[in-house]
Parts: sequence; C-alpha cells; structure tokens
Amino acid sequence: MKNSEHKVKTFIYEGLGFPITLVNTPMRKVFGEWVIDIDMTRLQLVVLRALAFKSGRLTKHELQFIRKFLALTTANFGRIFGVTHAAVIQWENGKRQLTPSTEFCIRLHVLSHLRAKATEFRDLYNAVPLQVLAKEKTRKSTCLEIDISENFKVA
Repeated sequence: MKNSEHKVKTFIYEGLGFPITLVNTPMRKVFGEWVIDIDMTRLQLVVLRALAFKSGRLTKHELQFIRKFLALTTANFGRIFGVTHAAVIQWENGKRQLTPSTEFCIRLHVLSHLRAKATEFRDLYNAVPLQVLAKEKTRKSTCLEIDISENFKVA
C-alpha cells in the first residue's frame, strides 16, 4: 500500500444515520484527510441485508434508513404494511414501536427487494424468530458489525 493508503482494524461509521462498526476498513488520504475507501452503494446493500438478519429489534434510525433506501414515502411504506403514514412517522420518531410481526414483514420485504434466494428467507425465519422479537420490549441500540474483507472485494 502507498503512504496515502492503509487499513484500519475497526472504524465506526455513522454516515447512514446510525453507528456501524466497519472491520478491516481500507482508508485513503484525500486532501490531507483519511476517508474510508469502499464502494458506498455496496456498503448500503450490505447494511440493508445485515439489518434484515439483525438479532435485535430495529431502531428508529435503522427503520428510516430502510424506508429511504427503498425510496418510499412514509405513506407508501405504510401502505405496504397496512398502516397509515402517521404510524410510520411515529415509528421513525420512536413514539410508537413496531409490532414483532410487522417488523418481521419489513425484514421479509427487504430480502424480497434484494432478490434473496428461498434459502435466505428460511435462514431469516431461523435467525430471527418472532417469539424472540416479541420478548424484546425495547429497541436496544446494537451496533452492526460489517467485515469489509468478507463483504467487499478489496484489491
């Protein structure tokens, strides 16, 4: 690697509205500042998939990221899941919590958007059972961890 490039073991990235721990992150010096050197579109897709399989409840910021990534208004997002746009706004403001079944449907919708294979839907069912979501009353803020070397082809 050149002097203007290096890897960071862990880097907390908050550019999507919530913290994500990036592991083995390539960095590049641009105008004297170190910045992450990865495909940001690819990062968003990897994060979207990781959110579908996240073991804990989705946070309001993660939910908002999903909706915006899917390019849906609050009204259209709500329509997909059988609620009003006001309910979506309340979810995103943290004033109302998603039901476990609605959250699971959102995760399924994310996988559908990503054109997941049938096995991935089964994997989601096994990884995030509804009874686990139902037992968790609060949205614990668990930081996603994305290993860049596993999810990106780094030269």
